[in-house]
Amino acid sequence: MLKRFQTTLCASAIALGLVLVSTAPANAHTQSEAIANGCGSGFAAASDGTRAVTTGSSTWGYVHLAYNNSTGVNCVVTRKTSYHGTASRVSVELIVQNTGTYYKSDPDAGHWESVSHAAAGRCVQYYGWVWNPAGTVVSGGGRQTWGNCG
Repeated sequence: MLKRFQTTLCASAIALGLVLVSTAPANAHTQSEAIANGCGSGFAAASDGTRAVTTGSSTWGYVHLAYNNSTGVNCVVTRKTSYHGTASRVSVELIVQNTGTYYKSDPDAGHWESVSHAAAGRCVQYYGWVWNPAGTVVSGGGRQTWGNCG
């Protein structure tokens, strides 16, 4: 009887440990990981290219501007730090002066969303949004003035 109790107790403890491990929050990706995964190779963070994505006094992520010197392409990545690994809408916008607005949105993003476009010799603005999983609250941030004109 004692042996069966010990076996059951041990199995329960292992199962509880697995549940606790599996519900631990995912670590948010770094800026360089988000740029590499969202934009691809050859992109580097641009100067004045990071803004917090906030709602009230809470930061839910960051929006990063990156540039590829050899192709003249700008890329913007919205990276979640809140709800990281949990599906929720993430959107990103790149505005290239005298060219257009480029927008992408993923309603089930776990980590980030990105958009890119050629912008050599032009100024850009960028913005990003992260929603809570219920889709009832949104955070936002970016640069709404022209910059990185190159």
